[in-house]
Amino acid sequence: MDSEPQDSSNEVTEPATQTPSTIDVTSGAEKSRSSNAARGWLIALAVGLVAVFAMQVFTLISASRTDEQITALEEQIDSVGIDVEDVQVSVNAVDQKVDDLATDSLIAPSASGASAAVAPSVPAGTLPQFEQGQPDAALGMVLGEVSGVDYYSETEMNIDPSDGTARAWLIWAHWCPHCQRELPPLSDWYTENADLYPNVELISVTSSIDPARGNPLEPYLDELQLPFPAILDPDLALAEQFGLSAYPFWVFTSGDGTTLLRVAGFLEIDQVAEIFAQLEAMPS
Repeated sequence: MDSEPQDSSNEVTEPATQTPSTIDVTSGAEKSRSSNAARGWLIALAVGLVAVFAMQVFTLISASRTDEQITALEEQIDSVGIDVEDVQVSVNAVDQKVDDLATDSLIAPSASGASAAVAPSVPAGTLPQFEQGQPDAALGMVLGEVSGVDYYSETEMNIDPSDGTARAWLIWAHWCPHCQRELPPLSDWYTENADLYPNVELISVTSSIDPARGNPLEPYLDELQLPFPAILDPDLALAEQFGLSAYPFWVFTSGDGTTLLRVAGFLEIDQVAEIFAQLEAMPS
């Protein structure tokens, strides 16, 4: 009788002890797999967040660099803004004059409307100061003798504008950026084409010479080696004689010294060629 309860107890307790053991093992494995999966997901999430953060930092840095580049560019644009405006004014004025020359002759000042202008009182042989946008009072006036030392030959030049040779006079300053842009192509063009205009001479006058400037005249002229004279005008006497108002400054005279055209500003090579062709075609 005593053994049966014990056996019965064994039969009852055996499943009770085995079943919880099996459940514990299975639950632990599932927890382990679940934990590993969670850690993997968290790691992937962390990597993704780091990548997003890195992209944001890179974007901010790139934007900062772009802003700096834009700021630098704006400063450069501002620094040349005034020069661009000046050049545009000169180009517009020159284009209008060249358009007039395409249909009218240089020898007819009345075609430009300048015949109605009243010439200011100036010494004989001196031209009144040029006023941009106004009828040029100098047209039709005779230019007086031009004298000065040529830099390259170091000789005194005394040029009579009424000696039968038509001339293009270019008054410039070596520190002027527009002059620096104009002279090299002009020099090349004149070297190649001067023979086509045997009755026209190109004379340049280098004016507004300031030894105190950081870019002295002599090295500039030595490097440039102009194929036409460069008369020195240290005291601005010649600039005043031509009525200069800005650099560069062009004056065109006929063989009898009559002033035909004045231009304050940069001339393109094709514009110079057009004017030279008309000067060459004029009766001597």
